Amino acid sequence: MSERAVTGVRRLGWYLLVAVGVLAFALAVLPGGSGLFPTESLIDRVGNEYFLLGILGGVAVGVLGWMVVRRAREHVTQADPPEPETVRDAPPPGAEFDRLVEGLPTLSAREGSEDAEELRRRLRSTVVATLMREEDLSEERAERWVAEGAWTDDPVATRFLDETASGPPLSERARLLLRGDSWVQHGARAVARALLEQTDAADERGEGSEEA
Repeated sequence: MSERAVTGVRRLGWYLLVAVGVLAFALAVLPGGSGLFPTESLIDRVGNEYFLLGILGGVAVGVLGWMVVRRAREHVTQADPPEPETVRDAPPPGAEFDRLVEGLPTLSAREGSEDAEELRRRLRSTVVATLMREEDLSEERAERWVAEGAWTDDPVATRFLDETASGPPLSERARLLLRGDSWVQHGARAVARALLEQTDAADERGEGSEEA
């Protein structure tokens, strides 16, 4: 299956999950929520709204399980996986980075979780170390660059490492969720790309000075 087709199937799965979640929310929370959808006949058949909510929950779990199994099979059957983007000569965040930023959003990848905060701290330390080496900065100045967002032009990477930022607006979070992504994963990948650009630029400057 082509990459575009895989993306389409994955997106369809997320749309189904969102639709089931909205319907369940309307039935459980909103006053008269069952009137918003043609569910009267279903409720009559199953007995009451609680049974219908249980069925919807089972459908959601089934769809999520199908998506997880399908993704696992894709990783197993992929013949030639692409080379992962790494930050050359920079202290790597470790395997925890790969676990959190790849695949379906997990509870450990949610904003404010212990795993997410640890990942952010490690990425921030990696950026500081890279700036100290590539830009010949003191640790204090490198940390100030990161705090002020002066180390990259990428607003996503800057916002992700900003300790005072509240993260993206709800509209952007919803857009990421529909893509099967999360703010933590999206921001961490942006930092990794910005780091790679930083080291590439430093390498080019070094090669230019040697030729001169």
